[in-house]
Amino acid sequence: MPESLHTRIWRETAIRQRLGSTVAVGATLLVLDGSLRYAAAVAAMAFCVWLAADAAQVAVGDYADHVVFGFLVFGFVAYTVTAAGPTWVVISGTLLGCWFLLDGVQHLRHSVTRDEVGISYAHDGSPVTGLPKALLVRLAEPFLL
Repeated sequence: MPESLHTRIWRETAIRQRLGSTVAVGATLLVLDGSLRYAAAVAAMAFCVWLAADAAQVAVGDYADHVVFGFLVFGFVAYTVTAAGPTWVVISGTLLGCWFLLDGVQHLRHSVTRDEVGISYAHDGSPVTGLPKALLVRLAEPFLL
């Protein structure tokens, strides 16, 4: 019985966090754009995407949300291609989608969870040299598994 209560409270907390993020997205878009309908629609879509990513993470495993986000980026790239968008958006979106997909699949394939990664992405050096090193380590992680 305590496990079910604990699970229920955790899920409610996760939903509350997602609702808070949804309100932040909607409020930001309302301030920047001024259209209530647009802000509400985008906030609702963001909430659905976050819930789908959380459901995939619970059903499949840790880092499944990266696979979901990778496919979403590919959907955006496909829309950009059909809308005759700029080439740099298509290329950078394809690279980003590939990285998310590769990162998620590699972590799922090797059964690596976020708790096991535990790598400190900080390096010795100044912020000018340390931050790029930490970023490169994180970007290379799917290839090093």
